[in-house]
Amino acid sequence: MTEQGSRADEGTAGTGKPRRPTWLRVLSGTLVSLLVVVGGILAVRADGEPVHDVHLTDGSIWVAGGRSGYWARVNTGAHGFDRVLEGATPAGGDAADTRPDVLQDGRNAVGVTSDLRLAAFDTRTGEVLDGEVQIPEPTYPTGEDFHEPSLVAMHGNTLAMVDHATGRVWAKRLDPKGGTPIGDLLDTGELATVGANASVTVDLQGDVMAVSADTGTVVEIPAEGAGFGTPERTELGFTGGRAADITAVGDAWVVLDLEKGEIHAEGLDQPQTLPGETQDTAGVSLAMATLQQAGPASDVVAYQTPERAGYVRITQSAERSSGEVGVVSGIDDDEKQARYQRISEPVVNGDCLYAAWGDGDAIRWGSACGQVEVPAGELTVSGSFSRRHGVAVRHNRGQVLLNDLDTGRVYDLSLTGDLRIDTWPQASGSGTPGVWQPGATPTSTSSPSRSSSKQPKKDADSKKTSTSKKSSSKKKTSKKTTSSTKSTKTTSG
Repeated sequence: MTEQGSRADEGTAGTGKPRRPTWLRVLSGTLVSLLVVVGGILAVRADGEPVHDVHLTDGSIWVAGGRSGYWARVNTGAHGFDRVLEGATPAGGDAADTRPDVLQDGRNAVGVTSDLRLAAFDTRTGEVLDGEVQIPEPTYPTGEDFHEPSLVAMHGNTLAMVDHATGRVWAKRLDPKGGTPIGDLLDTGELATVGANASVTVDLQGDVMAVSADTGTVVEIPAEGAGFGTPERTELGFTGGRAADITAVGDAWVVLDLEKGEIHAEGLDQPQTLPGETQDTAGVSLAMATLQQAGPASDVVAYQTPERAGYVRITQSAERSSGEVGVVSGIDDDEKQARYQRISEPVVNGDCLYAAWGDGDAIRWGSACGQVEVPAGELTVSGSFSRRHGVAVRHNRGQVLLNDLDTGRVYDLSLTGDLRIDTWPQASGSGTPGVWQPGATPTSTSSPSRSSSKQPKKDADSKKTSTSKKSSSKKKTSKKTTSSTKSTKTTSG
């Protein structure tokens, strides 16, 4: 009897089932081992966050309450507030001239009070963190009607601030999980000085960019780990300006000279004219215009004026037309109404441009996706008031809301029909709890009547925005020294 026959007597007697051939058993074992090895390799190389690190607040958007003196967190999934915080207006303070605001970058949120203080929030617990920062009082020109550029910005886990009068720039790196105190910003965060009449932005990678309208200088400060690298300077070729706006498109800065209505961009040989707002002589008036909020790399930059929101090319090889593309406001250009009209920084979200205007007792807004031009819809605001501030387009992780800085009203653009979702408590300091939660049924300061809307339709077949070939991980020190007006770039300590 062979060995194979002996094993059959021991292990298979009475079963009647033949054993699998030896070659098949070997092949099966090899396949299983191969699958285990491949699975292990994929597990090691896979990108992304662990499941336990995902928070429900990732899709939330923080908003400001206008005259109510509150901030709130909007649960975009439930289309309503799930936290309300007081302190946006100081006790006994008058918010008639200044409205509170709020900044957000993922899990980090910072409120701007009506008296220009910065207060950071823990976005998970909805609590205000210890330590505040006072923004130096700006010295804007009087007698001019223009959109004031930003003095504080937050993106890419960086909070940055500039002194409008002196151009001193401060910045602080933030924990991407949120909850970073900011009280030491002025003590430890000073990085550079750019010059008077300054404004600031932060790109999506956390690099700080500031411009001085007075010196015509841009300073870039790259984010490096938990700190920052050496500042780089670029001279734009103009001086003596009263105001200039700055934004980031990818890792490139873009500057709007409000004196002449011209757009300068990193790597662009000559400045671009701003449709409807360019003037030959500086110092006559300031352009009523603003640039987009910091966004991803592109060959165009979005802008907004009272008439429209559109695009201007910022690279030599830009393919997108800067003509009939964007959102037309439909605002009456009657001079008597001009002081009640307010523009806002538009937002580029994917292939869509979102823009909003405050037009007296109405809000106009629209979204243009791809190479299309659409008219703005209108949201009515009951009552009559003198508008002092515009409508912020709030944007976080692909979610977009409108937040009227005058009234505090909040509109969820993902809804159809009625868009308004705010439920503010009564005025701050009136005994209302500092943190409101659903179920308390707070008294709303706004009219119970609901607003109507005309939401522009999107073009489903629109083309996607062209993006530049620049790498987002490219170091700032490796950028070309060419810029608008053939600027020169130097390194400063």
